[in-house]
Amino acid sequence: MKIMEIIEKLKEFEKERGKKLEEAIKLHTVFMKQYPFRERPEEIEKLTPEKIYNPGKSDYFLYWIEHKLKTLGHIAVGSAAYADAARENSVKFKELLTLSVNDSLSIAEKIDAHWEDIKWFGGDKLIAKKIIYCYNPEKMLPIFKTEHLEHFVRQLGAEYSRDAYNIYGKSYNMLTTGQKCELLSSVLIEALGYKDKDLSIYETLLLAWFLYETFPPQKRPSPGKRVGMAPLHALGALFEPDCEQEVVYLFSVLHRDLGFPYVLKIRTEFPDATVIDKNRDKKTIEFEVNATDFIAHGHPKKGCDFIVCWENDLEEMDEDMPEIISLKEFIFR
Repeated sequence: MKIMEIIEKLKEFEKERGKKLEEAIKLHTVFMKQYPFRERPEEIEKLTPEKIYNPGKSDYFLYWIEHKLKTLGHIAVGSAAYADAARENSVKFKELLTLSVNDSLSIAEKIDAHWEDIKWFGGDKLIAKKIIYCYNPEKMLPIFKTEHLEHFVRQLGAEYSRDAYNIYGKSYNMLTTGQKCELLSSVLIEALGYKDKDLSIYETLLLAWFLYETFPPQKRPSPGKRVGMAPLHALGALFEPDCEQEVVYLFSVLHRDLGFPYVLKIRTEFPDATVIDKNRDKKTIEFEVNATDFIAHGHPKKGCDFIVCWENDLEEMDEDMPEIISLKEFIFR
């Protein structure tokens, strides 16, 4: 597809999705009123550990980032271990959050801050990028995986090797995670004809939605197809689970890493399991292959604390739903 054809397709896409874009932006506006840290960074000091992460509640900061603002970019975290780590390191988290809203820093500098000092926040820094986007939506695209940015650039036939040298003085492969995100976002924005436009959350969200729908990075396996994956082999499994018993098996291997040191009981009645978390509190779990199975099976939303599933296939997160732990996202994070 030629670039002019892509741009024409983008115009049609905007006409079709404009209303949904506005709905997503309204939700972001609510978030910014509740956590107005870019306009009032001094408010960050009032962010208590419980306001960062408070399991069982649906209004804490990281619940907004991961769940309520899912339309602003999905982050595959798999479990709440990252949120627990942020709460336990609240001083460091608030320090990094302060950098995220500092307009004197570039997007690259914000991403390349020491997020890895908090467990689960390192690597490709997906969580950090989502937070940074929420406070700087006019400066980057809500595409958080570096490999996805690279994929979209290839699909558009855009060139970025020379830009890497011109802007950062080194080859693309030598760029930091933040520099790659900053560079590739700008390359995509230019390729799609938005370089000279005044950008807002509307434009950056539009471009990201369009790219994901038009050039999906990977196709999901067809229903029922069992696909072998090397990380599963290390856990003693050859294929993705397609029944609850296989989900239970993976949980039995991973429960300590997921933040549940002890399993008190597993049974065939709802809820399926009783466990002890890292705070020594008793919690209940229901196992499902897919998160939507919890609804299909008619389970009461307040009947357990967690849903442990292979894949979180919910399009929208109901505030009354138990916290969801996706083993797939946790294993392949």
